Amino acid sequence: MQHIAAQKKRENIAEYLIFMWQMEDLLRGVDFNVEKLNESILTSIEDETQREESRRWFEKLAAEMRDDKATVSGHHRDTYEVLAELHLLHHTMLTVINDEHFRNAYFAAKPLLEEFRLKADKIPKGEVETALTATYGFLTLRLAGKKISEETSAAVRTIAEYLAQLAAAYRDLHAGKLPMNN
Repeated sequence: MQHIAAQKKRENIAEYLIFMWQMEDLLRGVDFNVEKLNESILTSIEDETQREESRRWFEKLAAEMRDDKATVSGHHRDTYEVLAELHLLHHTMLTVINDEHFRNAYFAAKPLLEEFRLKADKIPKGEVETALTATYGFLTLRLAGKKISEETSAAVRTIAEYLAQLAAAYRDLHAGKLPMNN
């Protein structure tokens, strides 16, 4: 799992955060008992080395979540750091870089994010966390086989485009390719 997380972090930071949230929820679902994961999920990993690396990765993640008091809710410390960085990048893209594609994607998603925030049980902080929370909720509903309206699907596609633009900017930032003025 560590290699999947690392790959997602390099390639698409939004997917990385959603993946990490899934792993956090997976650990909560087994009451942080990595042996339950080992018996039920990790046995499907054929390569013994990868299976052992995944078990150790889950053990480390579980220990850090316990240390961070994120056993019932909240997130692993790395996800909070990435969220803070994305929040800053979001504002930089709007105000300093003033990227037209990013602005268009964000302003298309903004009313949907505001609507979602009003409906959310726990109010997410900022546009980035709201977009990720909405996307995660949508994916969770799909995995559960729930019926999703076309209106909701269209809204999530709009939000996903905003996240894709933000993820691309994040990748460019870390590759030293983000233009600082247009």
